[in-house]
Formats: sequence, C-alpha cells, structure tokens
Amino acid sequence: MKLKKLLKNWENKSRITKTFVWFAAILLLLVMLTTLPNIHTAFGFDRSEIILAQSRTCRRARTGDPRDPSLANVPYLISPRHTSLLTNKPKLRWNSVLGVKQYTASLVKGDKTIWQTTLDQHEVVYPGEPKLEAGAEYLLIIKADNGKSSQDEEASQQEFRLLPKAEVGIVKATLNNKQLPDKNKALARAYIYSGFGLKAEAIDTLEKIITSGIEEAALYKKLGDLYWETGVNVLAEIKYLQGVKLAIAARDIPEQAHISAALGELYIEIGDEKAALKYFIQARESHKTLGNAQRVKELDAEIGELKSL
Repeated sequence: MKLKKLLKNWENKSRITKTFVWFAAILLLLVMLTTLPNIHTAFGFDRSEIILAQSRTCRRARTGDPRDPSLANVPYLISPRHTSLLTNKPKLRWNSVLGVKQYTASLVKGDKTIWQTTLDQHEVVYPGEPKLEAGAEYLLIIKADNGKSSQDEEASQQEFRLLPKAEVGIVKATLNNKQLPDKNKALARAYIYSGFGLKAEAIDTLEKIITSGIEEAALYKKLGDLYWETGVNVLAEIKYLQGVKLAIAARDIPEQAHISAALGELYIEIGDEKAALKYFIQARESHKTLGNAQRVKELDAEIGELKSL
C-alpha cells in the first residue's frame, strides 16, 4: 500500500488500526541487512530486500559456565525460555542427557501444573491444550530418570509468555508482506521474530535455514546472540565458535571482528578471563585491519583491564 493511500485513509480508521498500520509501516522501512554482509550471496538477493524488525532491546538471561561438567547430566531448557511466543503450540526442547531413557515434561503456570507428559525424547510439541493465555507467564520443567531436573541449572529468567494480542496482528502482517520474494522469507521471518522478542521462533527458523545447507558466519552469529539472550550459554558458545571458523575460512574480516568480540563478552560473563582476552585481541586485530580506530581504542581498554587482573 502506497504512503499516500495510507495517509488518505488515516482519518477513517480506528485508533487501534491506526497504531497497527503505522507501526507495521515503520517495520517495513527498517532495512538492516547491512549487519549480514555475506547472507545475500548464499540466498541470491539484494540486501535491501530484507526487512528487519528491531523494535526491542533484549536483556540477556544469566546462567553458569557452559563448560561446567555437571551440566551434562542436567536436562536444562533450550527452548522456549526468556522469550515471547507467537504460537500456542511451541516446540519444547531440552538438553539430551547421556544414559537417560525417560523425561517428564511439565508446564507450570504460577504454582499450578497445567500439563504434563512422559517421553523418551528430548523435545515435544505442546498440543495446545490447555490453551496458553496471552500475558500469563509459563515455565517448562523437565525431570530426567537420573534424578536431575532443569531446575538444577543455575540460571535466571527461564519463563516464557505469549505475545500480547495487540501485537500479534502487527507481526502477522509484517510476515505476510508481499514485497518479500519467497526465497527471502525464511531469513526475513527470523529477523522479524527477533525484533518482536520472539526469540524461540527466531532460533527455530535460523536452525532450519542452516539445516537446509546454508552455512554463513552471520547466521551463526545471530544464533549465538539469541541463545545468549535466552541464557543457553553452552549453545551460544558453540554457535559463536562455528561462526568464527566460517568467517576465517571466508576471509570475512568484519564478521571475524564482530563474533570475536561477542565471544570475549561471553567469556567475561562466565568468568573465563583468559579466553576473553584471546578473543578481544582477535577482535582488535580485525578492527585494525578494517581501520576502525574507535573500536580498536575500546578493545584496547578491555584488553588492558583484563591484563591487569
């Protein structure tokens, strides 16, 4: 719909509809593919075709060291956690524990268990009944037959909730934008989900893109960011490391710089100063090559502080 037509019909719409159209229009104008320098070559499209929603800043959930050996025996939550959801039937995933033959998954609302099932796999799709309520907070709890529970993980902000009804229509309208060619929709969908705080759905979409055979450093960087934001540091580390490997192989210096810095920050959070120093130095060298003096200065400060420890 052209801008003039939108403005012409503006006064005839209700307040809710006005908010919907205006907000959707803003989202459709936020073209941010410059953060993904190589993705366009894998998909064969112009960067300006992808519409990325960036309407929120996500706070990261906190968790422990991803390399803690004790985590291997814990069925810690992978998804959904610390996220909003668009679907009423989300895929529930958790860590697959070696030697465990049976898991009990319980969905808790407040202090009440509203759904429970026992299975021999480490993922299941919620059947949709009881129906999840918008605005309510839910927590998935997994108990394994080794006596361990997802509650044994030292973490925060594991809850999830449905996206408020007022925003659902905006998301769906943005996803159904006919200006996006079909070949671009999967990637655009992932970034739109992320922009609305739908981190679980963004993760699932990006994982499917990678499974389809698209191997790009920027995809792994985004996945690392999302896993870190949701508190699954063990997978954040894995995705970042794979992203760095791909960036080096592709001689993609900007992505090397971004992912190395992200790894440095991750290692600082989990208390591994030695690893943080290594990746901050890598990031600094990449930014030197790029001629980014300001970023080099910032990283020098980080490196100096770490060395003083």
